[in-house]
Amino acid sequence: MSFIIRASMSIFARTLNVMKNILILTDFSEKSWNSLIYALKLFQKETCTFYILNATVFQNNKLVDGPEKNAPKTEDSANKINKELNSFIDKISHLPLKGKHTIIPILSDKNIINATRDQVKKNNIDLIVVGSDEINLNGNGKQNSLSEEIITKVKCSTLIVPKESNFSGLNEIVFPTDYTNYSEGKLLQNISKLLNNHNSVTRFLYLNKKEIKLDKEQLWNKETLHDYFKELPHSFHSEINKNLEQSIENIIDEMQTNMIVMAAKNLNFFEQILFRPQLNNIKYFTNTPILALH
Repeated sequence: MSFIIRASMSIFARTLNVMKNILILTDFSEKSWNSLIYALKLFQKETCTFYILNATVFQNNKLVDGPEKNAPKTEDSANKINKELNSFIDKISHLPLKGKHTIIPILSDKNIINATRDQVKKNNIDLIVVGSDEINLNGNGKQNSLSEEIITKVKCSTLIVPKESNFSGLNEIVFPTDYTNYSEGKLLQNISKLLNNHNSVTRFLYLNKKEIKLDKEQLWNKETLHDYFKELPHSFHSEINKNLEQSIENIIDEMQTNMIVMAAKNLNFFEQILFRPQLNNIKYFTNTPILALH
């Protein structure tokens, strides 16, 4: 069993897939523009196709997953949205950051979740990028944020870029884990080349609310991560704290972390670290991007 898993991970490691098709969700706001700029800087050394998606239902803040519930549209409103999208694309075309990237605008009259799913399937999207300034502190939010909807309902890796994020390199990556998912190394193969391009150091952070000795499976998974990253700079750390978001904050401050990378299937972590934080004094929500890997 272990031989098969290790062999398959070795094959993935040699593949070194790189994210080529990037889907940017935009409502033409400052936060969506900032997320675009961040993505352009992040992939500056690559040649990618950026699909810029505006879903008109997004304009009405409808995140309904199911039958379309579009607000009535008029020719004037459609023309206005078209003009905004064209202006957005024209603004991108004049950026030095655009480089050799291809920019493709997409306008959809579906709700944002269904429109995103369509594009992921149609254009073989490797990564979704969404700007975010929505944090439900203390679990009091009445409506799920777009970030939460995308991560939980669309099967595609997603980069959440807080409104105040400013790309300053990708020197330090933190990967929170409890060492119970052996496929985490396989997930990381999708960004191996990206990490190499930025000379990134990956810090694997073991999180738990209380001190518990690792079992055999966890120890084996930790060793597998080490084997997978043996040619890339990395280290292992642990934080024991009943508030997981405080543990993340501690290592971000200590290591001057540029990005948090997580396995999207680990919803327990996302619930407290991103969607339902319990503490009000956490800073990383406002300035540290989070990459959720599917």
